[in-house]
Amino acid sequence: MFPAVFITLALLGQTLALPNFIRDDPSPSDTDLLLSCPGAAGSPNIRRADRCTLHDVVNNPDQRIWSNVNAPQLNCDGGTQPRTFMIGGETTHTTTFSSDVNLGISFEGISIGGGVSSSDTTTTTTSSNSTSYTIPPGRQVVQTVGVLHHSQTGNIQVNYGVQVDGHYIWYTGAKVTQLTPTDDVQWDTHETQCGTDPNDLNNHS
Repeated sequence: MFPAVFITLALLGQTLALPNFIRDDPSPSDTDLLLSCPGAAGSPNIRRADRCTLHDVVNNPDQRIWSNVNAPQLNCDGGTQPRTFMIGGETTHTTTFSSDVNLGISFEGISIGGGVSSSDTTTTTTSSNSTSYTIPPGRQVVQTVGVLHHSQTGNIQVNYGVQVDGHYIWYTGAKVTQLTPTDDVQWDTHETQCGTDPNDLNNHS
Protein backbone atom coordinates (compact mmCIF):
# COMPACT_ATOMS: atom_id res chain seq x y z
CA MET A 1 0.00 0.00 0.00
CA PHE A 2 2.74 2.47 0.88
CA PRO A 3 4.65 2.04 -2.43
CA ALA A 4 1.41 2.73 -4.36
CA VAL A 5 0.80 5.90 -2.35
CA PHE A 6 4.39 6.97 -2.94
CA ILE A 7 4.10 6.45 -6.72
CA THR A 8 0.84 8.39 -6.81
CA LEU A 9 2.37 11.31 -4.95
CA ALA A 10 5.45 11.21 -7.18
CA LEU A 11 3.31 11.38 -10.31
CA LEU A 12 1.29 14.26 -8.82
CA GLY A 13 4.51 16.10 -8.10
CA GLN A 14 5.63 15.69 -11.71
CA THR A 15 2.26 16.98 -12.90
CA LEU A 16 2.54 20.08 -10.76
CA ALA A 17 6.07 20.63 -12.03
CA LEU A 18 5.14 20.79 -15.74
CA PRO A 19 7.29 23.28 -17.70
CA ASN A 20 5.94 26.82 -17.61
CA PHE A 21 6.12 27.24 -21.40
CA ILE A 22 2.80 25.42 -21.81
CA ARG A 23 0.20 28.19 -22.18
CA ASP A 24 -3.42 28.04 -21.15
CA ASP A 25 -4.34 29.93 -24.35
CA PRO A 26 -2.01 29.17 -27.28
CA SER A 27 -3.70 31.68 -29.58
CA PRO A 28 -1.30 34.31 -30.99
CA SER A 29 -2.27 37.91 -30.32
CA ASP A 30 -3.71 40.18 -33.00
CA THR A 31 -0.53 42.25 -32.84
CA ASP A 32 1.66 39.19 -33.47
CA LEU A 33 -0.56 38.06 -36.33
CA LEU A 34 -0.44 41.41 -38.09
CA LEU A 35 3.28 41.84 -37.48
CA SER A 36 3.82 38.49 -39.19
CA CYS A 37 2.07 39.66 -42.39
CA PRO A 38 4.21 40.26 -45.51
CA GLY A 39 5.79 43.71 -45.41
CA ALA A 40 5.38 44.09 -41.64
CA ALA A 41 8.21 44.34 -39.13
CA GLY A 42 7.85 40.72 -38.00
CA SER A 43 7.07 39.27 -34.60
CA PRO A 44 9.58 37.58 -32.27
CA ASN A 45 6.80 35.24 -31.14
CA ILE A 46 5.62 33.62 -34.39
CA ARG A 47 6.96 32.90 -37.86
CA ARG A 48 6.34 34.95 -41.00
CA ALA A 49 2.96 34.54 -42.67
CA ASP A 50 2.67 33.64 -46.34
CA ARG A 51 -0.34 35.84 -46.96
CA CYS A 52 -2.80 38.17 -45.20
CA THR A 53 -6.23 38.98 -46.62
CA LEU A 54 -9.34 40.86 -45.56
CA HIS A 55 -11.99 38.32 -44.47
CA ASP A 56 -15.75 38.47 -43.81
CA VAL A 57 -15.87 41.78 -45.65
CA VAL A 58 -18.57 44.34 -44.89
CA ASN A 59 -19.02 47.16 -47.42
CA ASN A 60 -19.24 50.59 -45.80
CA PRO A 61 -20.42 53.81 -47.46
CA ASP A 62 -17.82 55.36 -49.76
CA GLN A 63 -15.80 58.22 -48.29
CA ARG A 64 -14.39 61.27 -50.06
CA ILE A 65 -11.13 62.15 -48.34
CA TRP A 66 -9.71 65.64 -48.81
CA SER A 67 -6.04 66.58 -48.63
CA ASN A 68 -3.76 69.41 -49.69
CA VAL A 69 -1.66 69.41 -52.85
CA ASN A 70 1.83 70.86 -52.46
CA ALA A 71 2.67 73.96 -50.43
CA PRO A 72 0.28 76.90 -49.96
CA GLN A 73 0.90 80.24 -51.66
CA LEU A 74 0.77 83.41 -49.56
CA ASN A 75 0.10 87.07 -50.17
CA CYS A 76 1.04 88.01 -46.63
CA ASP A 77 3.93 90.46 -47.01
CA GLY A 78 1.87 93.54 -46.11
CA GLY A 79 1.24 94.66 -49.67
CA THR A 80 -2.05 96.04 -50.93
CA GLN A 81 -2.18 94.40 -54.33
CA PRO A 82 -3.50 90.97 -55.32
CA ARG A 83 -0.93 88.50 -56.57
CA THR A 84 -1.36 85.61 -59.01
CA PHE A 85 0.24 82.21 -58.43
CA MET A 86 0.18 78.77 -60.01
CA ILE A 87 -1.10 76.31 -57.41
CA GLY A 88 -1.55 72.55 -57.39
CA GLY A 89 0.53 69.75 -58.82
CA GLU A 90 0.59 65.96 -58.66
CA THR A 91 -0.76 63.84 -55.83
CA THR A 92 -0.70 60.11 -55.12
CA HIS A 93 -3.10 58.15 -52.93
CA THR A 94 -2.81 54.53 -51.88
CA THR A 95 -4.79 51.91 -49.97
CA THR A 96 -4.74 52.50 -46.22
CA PHE A 97 -5.75 50.39 -43.22
CA SER A 98 -6.86 51.20 -39.69
CA SER A 99 -8.02 49.08 -36.77
CA ASP A 100 -10.99 49.43 -34.43
CA VAL A 101 -8.61 48.92 -31.48
CA ASN A 102 -5.15 50.29 -30.72
CA LEU A 103 -2.77 47.48 -31.62
CA GLY A 104 0.33 49.62 -31.26
CA ILE A 105 1.52 49.00 -34.82
CA SER A 106 1.67 50.92 -38.08
CA PHE A 107 -0.05 49.42 -41.11
CA GLU A 108 2.30 51.24 -43.48
CA GLY A 109 4.03 48.72 -45.75
CA ILE A 110 1.93 45.75 -44.62
CA SER A 111 0.59 43.76 -47.58
CA ILE A 112 -3.08 42.85 -47.10
CA GLY A 113 -5.06 41.55 -50.07
CA GLY A 114 -8.75 40.89 -50.54
CA GLY A 115 -11.66 43.27 -50.41
CA VAL A 116 -11.89 45.62 -53.38
CA SER A 117 -8.37 44.62 -54.40
CA SER A 118 -8.20 41.07 -55.72
CA SER A 119 -4.42 40.92 -55.37
CA ASP A 120 -1.93 41.26 -52.53
CA THR A 121 -0.82 44.66 -53.80
CA THR A 122 -2.33 47.94 -52.69
CA THR A 123 -4.21 50.22 -55.07
CA THR A 124 -2.45 53.48 -55.95
CA THR A 125 -3.94 56.38 -57.90
CA THR A 126 -2.08 59.42 -59.21
CA SER A 127 -3.69 62.62 -60.48
CA SER A 128 -2.49 66.13 -61.18
CA ASN A 129 -3.97 69.57 -61.63
CA SER A 130 -2.50 73.06 -61.74
CA THR A 131 -4.40 76.32 -61.91
CA SER A 132 -3.75 80.04 -61.85
CA TYR A 133 -5.15 81.69 -58.74
CA THR A 134 -5.25 85.37 -57.79
CA ILE A 135 -4.82 85.87 -54.04
CA PRO A 136 -6.10 89.08 -52.41
CA PRO A 137 -3.76 90.89 -50.00
CA GLY A 138 -3.72 89.40 -46.53
CA ARG A 139 -4.87 86.02 -47.81
CA GLN A 140 -3.30 82.62 -48.51
CA VAL A 141 -4.43 79.63 -50.54
CA VAL A 142 -3.70 75.95 -51.08
CA GLN A 143 -5.14 73.61 -53.66
CA THR A 144 -7.07 70.62 -52.29
CA VAL A 145 -8.14 67.31 -53.77
CA GLY A 146 -10.98 65.04 -52.68
CA VAL A 147 -10.53 61.39 -53.66
CA LEU A 148 -13.45 59.00 -53.35
CA HIS A 149 -12.48 55.84 -51.42
CA HIS A 150 -14.25 52.51 -51.16
CA SER A 151 -14.47 51.55 -47.47
CA GLN A 152 -14.59 47.93 -46.30
CA THR A 153 -14.24 46.37 -42.86
CA GLY A 154 -13.36 42.81 -41.87
CA ASN A 155 -11.06 40.55 -39.92
CA ILE A 156 -7.63 39.66 -41.27
CA GLN A 157 -7.08 36.05 -42.35
CA VAL A 158 -3.43 35.10 -41.83
CA ASN A 159 -2.09 32.07 -43.75
CA TYR A 160 1.05 30.17 -42.77
CA GLY A 161 2.94 27.51 -44.74
CA VAL A 162 3.79 25.73 -41.48
CA GLN A 163 1.44 25.32 -38.54
CA VAL A 164 1.50 28.04 -35.90
CA ASP A 165 0.15 26.80 -32.56
CA GLY A 166 -1.54 23.92 -34.35
CA HIS A 167 -3.15 25.84 -37.22
CA TYR A 168 -2.24 26.96 -40.74
CA ILE A 169 -4.81 29.78 -40.70
CA TRP A 170 -5.56 32.34 -37.99
CA TYR A 171 -7.99 35.25 -37.89
CA THR A 172 -7.63 38.51 -36.01
CA GLY A 173 -10.31 39.38 -33.49
CA ALA A 174 -9.78 43.06 -34.23
CA LYS A 175 -11.69 44.56 -37.15
CA VAL A 176 -9.63 46.32 -39.81
CA THR A 177 -11.00 48.96 -42.19
CA GLN A 178 -9.55 49.19 -45.69
CA LEU A 179 -9.85 52.45 -47.65
CA THR A 180 -9.17 51.97 -51.37
CA PRO A 181 -8.81 55.07 -53.58
CA THR A 182 -10.70 55.37 -56.86
CA ASP A 183 -10.22 57.61 -59.90
CA ASP A 184 -13.18 59.77 -58.80
CA VAL A 185 -11.34 62.99 -57.99
CA GLN A 186 -12.57 66.51 -57.21
CA TRP A 187 -10.34 69.61 -57.08
CA ASP A 188 -10.88 72.75 -55.03
CA THR A 189 -9.01 75.63 -53.37
CA HIS A 190 -8.84 76.56 -49.71
CA GLU A 191 -8.31 80.26 -48.98
CA THR A 192 -7.70 81.60 -45.46
CA GLN A 193 -6.47 84.65 -43.60
CA CYS A 194 -2.75 85.28 -43.22
CA GLY A 195 -1.35 84.41 -39.81
CA THR A 196 -3.45 81.24 -39.53
CA ASP A 197 -2.54 77.70 -40.54
CA PRO A 198 -3.02 77.55 -44.32
CA ASN A 199 -2.92 73.74 -44.32
CA ASP A 200 -5.74 73.30 -41.81
CA LEU A 201 -8.84 72.41 -43.83
CA ASN A 202 -10.96 73.19 -40.77
CA ASN A 203 -9.67 76.74 -40.79
CA HIS A 204 -12.39 78.93 -42.33
CA SER A 205 -10.98 82.35 -41.46
